[in-house]
Amino acid sequence: MTGAPPMGTVEQHDLADEIYQLLIAQGTLFALHAPIRQTLTNLTEFLALRYQYDHTTLAAAIEVALEADPRFTREEVTGEVRFVTSRHGAYMPRDDVDTHSFRQRLHEPDHPLPVDDISVVVSTSRPAITSVEPVYISDYWQVQVGMTPVEDGGDEDEAATGQFVAPIHEPDASIDLVSSPVVPFDEGLPTANVVTLAETEPAITAQATGQQEAVETEVLRPDMPQTVVEPVEGETIAHAPVAPVTPVPSVQMPPAGRQTVERATIFTLPDGTMIDLRQPSEALLAEHGSAMAQLLADKIEQDPLRRIVSFGRYYFPEANVVNLGKNDLRKIREYMLERNEPLLDAELINDVFYHNARQADYEGLRFSINYRLHREKDFEFVGVEGANLWSTRGLPVIGGKRIKAAEMGQITSYLVEGFDDSRDSIDEETATEVTSVTHQLTFFEWEYGIIPLDAALAALLPGPVLPDQRSAVLRFDLPQRYSQVLVEVRYPTGNRGGWLQGFEEFFHEHLVPSALVTLTRTDEPGIFTLTYEEGNESDERILTFDEKKNKLGFNNVTFYCAIDEDLLPSQSRLGRLNRLKAFPMGERRKAEMILEHVAEVIGEQVGTRAEPKYAITLDDFFVAYNVLRPASKRLLRSLIEHSPGFVADETTPDLFTYVPMTGTDVEANEDEDEEQREPEVSRADVPPTRRRYGGRYDEDDE
Repeated sequence: MTGAPPMGTVEQHDLADEIYQLLIAQGTLFALHAPIRQTLTNLTEFLALRYQYDHTTLAAAIEVALEADPRFTREEVTGEVRFVTSRHGAYMPRDDVDTHSFRQRLHEPDHPLPVDDISVVVSTSRPAITSVEPVYISDYWQVQVGMTPVEDGGDEDEAATGQFVAPIHEPDASIDLVSSPVVPFDEGLPTANVVTLAETEPAITAQATGQQEAVETEVLRPDMPQTVVEPVEGETIAHAPVAPVTPVPSVQMPPAGRQTVERATIFTLPDGTMIDLRQPSEALLAEHGSAMAQLLADKIEQDPLRRIVSFGRYYFPEANVVNLGKNDLRKIREYMLERNEPLLDAELINDVFYHNARQADYEGLRFSINYRLHREKDFEFVGVEGANLWSTRGLPVIGGKRIKAAEMGQITSYLVEGFDDSRDSIDEETATEVTSVTHQLTFFEWEYGIIPLDAALAALLPGPVLPDQRSAVLRFDLPQRYSQVLVEVRYPTGNRGGWLQGFEEFFHEHLVPSALVTLTRTDEPGIFTLTYEEGNESDERILTFDEKKNKLGFNNVTFYCAIDEDLLPSQSRLGRLNRLKAFPMGERRKAEMILEHVAEVIGEQVGTRAEPKYAITLDDFFVAYNVLRPASKRLLRSLIEHSPGFVADETTPDLFTYVPMTGTDVEANEDEDEEQREPEVSRADVPPTRRRYGGRYDEDDE
């Protein structure tokens, strides 16, 4: 990928923000206002390697984005471009010049004023206000200007404090117009030192809108301290009306070093879907919740510093994860081996670390245990959503070791290849609402305690929690027998199918092939129930497998469950089932070979000894084929249609005739294949090939 990313306003801001986070991580231990510098070349190399962009175009995009961001300052030193920022934002160089010292303010004032002038305290320039506020003069300044403070005539509080508080006269209520109040100073002062103020008449000009303006009253000041100014009768001083003052609205200025960026409200998903972020959060999550959650998870995974770690759907700050030492891991493993079964994380916290859910750090410790155990090779997560179950090396294998996982995965691969009969009864929209599934056992499932994980069971059982999870352990309650059994669910991976194992002992003790079992979900995650339909006591000669002799045979079996007579592998119905050869599991993976072998053993001979021909119905095929390996009727139909030796009967539905290939036909086909693969080699040089499918299989064949 050599193109450059689109650089609009939002893209530039996102690029600048990503670079700012990188520089903040670089200067984690720097002071708050210390400069953090990085060259344009280093930034381009890092981002080009990370996103696979062209260096030249990406460098230009980075320079444009950082110059538009107020947090960065561009520098150029010896021809190399650098960008500077700080943890606080835009870097501001420090100014060490002292322009405001105490010595200058004390001895060299900018505008010195005489102390004996009363205007030092009482300024002649007053703000534009609608009323005259009282002026308070301390005793100190009264002495400085020759005005002796009051010694008697005032109240006790005034004599004690030496301060005089001028009362405020309320305007006459009979006057409708508003006038400035007059502040008298003749109360409590001696006659020789009283300054008489001439009361002013306000000149009021009424406006058309009915607004009234207050007239400011001028306070006369004596020229000489000892001069008593007598009031002049009838003399009034009128002032021009004062224009109303319009309040200036306050402007919210952005913080220094920051620039407001208008964000776009349209967000585009990787698939091209456009989301309007102005919608309510409930509507966004309902429509695009899964896609947005996936994007957020991808962004967290792309964080180079790994500041947030995850376990399943849960996320936690990496700095707060509790570290587990080797001694803690040893205690956990020993406790699992002592219990001899997988354990929940809650049990480990309670029994190993002695924590309970009421403690404040419980959830943090719970996440830490799951996160740390997932990173250890001695532990394996076998839980489901809501029940974090852990297993370790040394625990007994659930279901025994009669079948290897690799072999069983290939045998059940037909479930992921489109030959699953249960898909017809499953609706994708209501798949999550499935609460119970009914399944009929075949001989292979009954013998090995295995149930293939078809679409119906996949909708009932919980799926994997972690991407690399291969199995889960569930607990099945058996209410009819008042017991429990642990069952391992193997999830399908790639071209290999899944299955359930661990029912072998229960099936052999209480059920027979063709029995109907029901698997039901409970309110507790990881716990299910298994029930079967009970019936009257019955005694039949049913097919069984002798593992020591590695042979199939019929034995008398007494059972108390309901069965399907058409699917029961009994001697009275299919007496030749014991002639089937118990191939090794590696050989049973070959579906075509098993198909031909079953047809030759179970099919009815309708030909001659020289030209054998076998007739078999689909129901008998299904019962006999499932003795050696599990299969669906859809898989059998596909195998029969694509096998050259099978011919469907035109008069009877689901009746097929199988004509085995003779030795001559097999050798001819092998010679033709050999000529097509290596035409340059002579047929005389090719060694004879062992015949695979010709003739019937005997017990002595290996």
